[in-house]
Amino acid sequence: MFKSIIKILFWLVLLGSPAYTSELRIGSWGGNIRSGPSTEFPRVGSLKNGDPVVILKREKMAGNQYDWFKISYGNGQIGYQWGGILCGFNNKVNGTFGLCEKDNRSTPRSYKCNKQNQLRSLGSKRKTKITFFVGQTNDRFKIYWLDYDGNKIHYNYLNSGMTWVVETYPSHPWAVYRVSDSETETCHSIVRGNRVPSQWLLR
Repeated sequence: MFKSIIKILFWLVLLGSPAYTSELRIGSWGGNIRSGPSTEFPRVGSLKNGDPVVILKREKMAGNQYDWFKISYGNGQIGYQWGGILCGFNNKVNGTFGLCEKDNRSTPRSYKCNKQNQLRSLGSKRKTKITFFVGQTNDRFKIYWLDYDGNKIHYNYLNSGMTWVVETYPSHPWAVYRVSDSETETCHSIVRGNRVPSQWLLR
């Protein structure tokens, strides 16, 4: 009984530690994505060295071995990867292997919220994509497209661990609002995509 209590307390400390909640600062050394938390599960995808992922859940603790994690990757796919081939971009993350040697992240251009009235979508022929990731947080977010007149057009509502990929244009701004329990909305950030697909972390 005493050992069980210690295990639970240890688990809670790990989940609450700053290193664990690094969200998009997590990367992969590459390798296979599995349908479950073991090599016994079939391969459902793969990652390249330096690809970013979002940790959704620490799925399995393996003593002195690295943990298995449920992750979101790519265009919102879900799978599992062993912590021995996961890494932190800026800080070592508990249950994973050290720091990443490569960083394939691309972030969109960001603007301060007080610039929103000056931003609007412009004509463009080149398409791009922005992947919005929500980290491990209790916050909720609403995402708006700013149309050609600068008006907010609601597109999506995201919670903790969710991922959304939008096909857009580099000249089109997207406004992200944090939503409180009382449904009050506060501007979180405004972004525009790059020529290459980019990722934006919400936390």
